Amino acid sequence: MYESFKNVAVGRRINLLFRLSMMHIRNEMKKLGFGAGDYAFLILLFVKDGLSQDEISREMRVDKSYTARALAKLEAAGMIERRPDPEEYRVKRVFLGQKARAIETDFFEILKGWHDSLVEGIDPNRLKQVLEDVDHMIENAENRLGLRGT
Repeated sequence: MYESFKNVAVGRRINLLFRLSMMHIRNEMKKLGFGAGDYAFLILLFVKDGLSQDEISREMRVDKSYTARALAKLEAAGMIERRPDPEEYRVKRVFLGQKARAIETDFFEILKGWHDSLVEGIDPNRLKQVLEDVDHMIENAENRLGLRGT
């Protein structure tokens, strides 16, 4: 049964692509001074600087303790700063630090280079359809897990 299923299994392919991506990104991000898992937090902050830790956890679909540990590592490395929210003293806002801002160009060149490697030889119109299909799969997964709208 597995032999016939593995030929059509979307999750298997996505998992393999994710693992290969992490291998590449881990090697490249080491050159900038941090681990592969940390980069996703920085991407989010480059897009939405000043989020609370809870907002970051929700956006990334990870638990709060994982977020806290990752942010502590990034803070120790000088990549982020956590500051109290001026309106809600219990909330800490997370901002990119000077060190992260200094590597922004190199950071995104690594990500774009990997993206370009992955999509090499794929027709742009076909790629657009692939991305729409993957987005649809993500939506299906979120619906199945009861995560839509959270």
